[in-house]
Amino acid sequence: MSAVVKAGVALAVLVAVLSLALAFAGLHRNNPIAAQFAFLIPAILLSIGCVFWGLKMTAADNNYLKQLVNAVLIGLVAGALIFAFSMLLLTVLMPDYLDDVKQSTVAWLEDSNLPDEQLERQIRSVEGTTAVSQALGGFIGTFLTTLIAGAIIAIFLRKK
Repeated sequence: MSAVVKAGVALAVLVAVLSLALAFAGLHRNNPIAAQFAFLIPAILLSIGCVFWGLKMTAADNNYLKQLVNAVLIGLVAGALIFAFSMLLLTVLMPDYLDDVKQSTVAWLEDSNLPDEQLERQIRSVEGTTAVSQALGGFIGTFLTTLIAGAIIAIFLRKK
């Protein structure tokens, strides 16, 4: 297996484990905003770490542009697997999870001091969330994070 695929698969597995841990912990029921940060921050750090690891394994043979392509490929591999896992999690493993998140987020929004028009807009947005939109968000977030991290890391980890 190539270094790029290894890094992409490793990232996807780590994010899947993080997703399961947080879903089973139930933080989303008490504080949906804290739950988002509890996922996003570690997921971003895992992305950076896996991109660093993947690019370190390919640095001796690749210039900056090839390293950037490697980072893109890591993001595509990881993103596709994360999309698939998210769909599995939200539709098969825990089909009520998304409804729980929606309910707790709406309750949190209703307790906030937002103006009525903004509150209604936010609630409509939350209620329109689907498993596909959540999984697609994971794919896009993974891809963009690996692209940005790769663009920076490749400056330092490349054939000179």
